[in-house]
Amino acid sequence: MPTTALPYPQVAVLGGGISGLVSAYRLLRQGVGVTLFEATEALGGLGGTFEYRGAVIEQFYHVMLNSDVPLLSLLEELGLAGTIRWQETGMGFQYEEAFYPFNTPLDLLRFGALTITERLRTAIGAAYITKFVKDGTALDGITAATWLTAIFGASVFEKLWRPLLTAKFGDLFDTVPAYWFWSRLTREKGGAKEVKGYVNGGYRAIANALADEIVRLGGQIRLTTPVQSLHETANSIRVNSKGKWESYSAVISTLPLPLLRKIADGQICGSVPQSELVYQGVVNVVVILKQCLQPYYWNAIVKQGFLFQGLVETTHVVPLEQTNGRHLVYLMNYCHKDSETYIRSDYDWGSQAQKAVRSLYPDFDQTMIEEMKVFRAPFVEPVWPVNYLADRPSAQIAGSKVFLATTAQAYPRVNAWNTMVQIASETVETVCAELAGRPASGAAAVDELTLA
Repeated sequence: MPTTALPYPQVAVLGGGISGLVSAYRLLRQGVGVTLFEATEALGGLGGTFEYRGAVIEQFYHVMLNSDVPLLSLLEELGLAGTIRWQETGMGFQYEEAFYPFNTPLDLLRFGALTITERLRTAIGAAYITKFVKDGTALDGITAATWLTAIFGASVFEKLWRPLLTAKFGDLFDTVPAYWFWSRLTREKGGAKEVKGYVNGGYRAIANALADEIVRLGGQIRLTTPVQSLHETANSIRVNSKGKWESYSAVISTLPLPLLRKIADGQICGSVPQSELVYQGVVNVVVILKQCLQPYYWNAIVKQGFLFQGLVETTHVVPLEQTNGRHLVYLMNYCHKDSETYIRSDYDWGSQAQKAVRSLYPDFDQTMIEEMKVFRAPFVEPVWPVNYLADRPSAQIAGSKVFLATTAQAYPRVNAWNTMVQIASETVETVCAELAGRPASGAAAVDELTLA
């Protein structure tokens, strides 16, 4: 393999999800050449879509918050900010056979799944977390289970928080740090009202706008082109795709770390951080309905024997003109990609979805359903271990020309497009500094979680 230096910087970006697209776009804006490799035939990653009778529909539910500064700033750059529709939303809570609104302090006081004493303690605990815990860094070394039990008491934890944590992380729920929980709760419930936004054309519009800019700025996008291996030489890093080797100045990988290790040769392979990190996957059933099903955007569900952990009706935010009048309901189950649950047939998932909806809404009629689609994603979010902050991967694999912009760097932030836009931007700053031979000036990713 040749080892001559490249005449000008060229970076390979692995993965065409949001972090890959933003990485490529930001690099090109800095005058760095880019080739983006995407294994599938479409861009967007977890922001993927499908077409149904002339409408473009998300495979997995997505909205943005009005506090999502990195994402909103990007949309401003792309000329999409003016197309966002903002909508106040609400949440319901299905606890066994009873349904409760769950949006105001009064709703909490009426929450019959808890005793009066438990409701009061829950209200005080929630206020303490969202209003008085300004910096959650110290929570990195405490499990969410331990912390929540101390704040809310054992009975509230067993009734409320344990089922919700189990729904997200399965049997590994008791390994997840309190820092993750704190950051999630303060993001979702930090304001007086819950407001969510949806850009015109959905997340496909964002991916398409980024792709157009990448091409306009001279970048290459290669679809259906998985990378088989990476090999570093003295002056470049070599990328093998479809049996062809090419040299680059650096590589940004957005792949899950276990997948990156599989394609990395030599020293890079042994240096991939957190390559044994466990990830949760998800199975999402999209139910396309002729009419509205529930009064709120989100319905959290704690119900014995219920297969799904939540029900989201996105058309409380997504305009009906974008769905051609159809109402969209998403039922999700977070599980490991190798589990029996994950590999159930689409037919079985569809049958279970109908059964689940009927159990919640006795008046539900099967004729309300136009279509159902089942989508899976094997690597949605890592199951974070305690004390992860010290071992969280940095933007660069030490001693190599491989850089990272992955979900493994998101902790303790919520794993969302907003977070990945910020991580990609931080990584590009590090890459450009390395190529220019100067130190990176980016702040540690956790710092912005300290609330004012």
